[in-house]
Amino acid sequence: MRIAICDDDKKDIVKIQSAMLGIQDNYQVDTFESGRQLLDALQDGRVYDLLFCDIYLHDENGIDVVKEMQNISPNTAIVFTTSSTEHAVEAFSIRALHYLVKPIKQEDVIEVFRRLEKKAEPRHTLTIRMDRTVNVLFQDEIVRVESHGHNTVITYANNTVYSIRKPFWEINGMLDESFIRIKKGVTLNMRFITKMTYVDCMTRDGVSYLLRRDWAKSIREKYYEFVRNEMNKL
Repeated sequence: MRIAICDDDKKDIVKIQSAMLGIQDNYQVDTFESGRQLLDALQDGRVYDLLFCDIYLHDENGIDVVKEMQNISPNTAIVFTTSSTEHAVEAFSIRALHYLVKPIKQEDVIEVFRRLEKKAEPRHTLTIRMDRTVNVLFQDEIVRVESHGHNTVITYANNTVYSIRKPFWEINGMLDESFIRIKKGVTLNMRFITKMTYVDCMTRDGVSYLLRRDWAKSIREKYYEFVRNEMNKL
């Protein structure tokens, strides 16, 4: 396992490294004192399974660093380390594995590796057929499912769009509990909703949707319950 630690405080880097002793036997750690150093290493071809990233880096925001990193290395599991809980919601929106408040203890790092192991468990999939080709999509990477005439359009997290000649209701019935129907012909993955108001919501790629008026209250309640459950995992 290749692990990166990005923190401008050398003492905190040592604490994380010390906490890993005896938990994970087969690993290699690279350390970086700035987000720019980390991103340069990724551009040079380095690949990491896990990143511990401080949010309050010198002259940098760790969350912005991670967003840029995800364009280069989308499969790296992210753990934020910080002195405050104020960024926990934003960490959830970019699907952090964990959010650790300093000082970091060994039990915190034990929980990181437990979650990493759980993340490796089988994921919910959606199997679709297009142009005589069978595609297996991971449901946690589907942003939205929309009805377009006789077709159903699925937008994936990497911006790939699949147009399937199957009714919307049929595809909608195959989705897991992380999806919510917000209006006629539109179902969103709650993992990718970054803003919810009384009348509309927005997905991580900046697309806004009006909520169906008579469903709005139940939509908000279901979304807030989902967020609470996800936040409890951080």
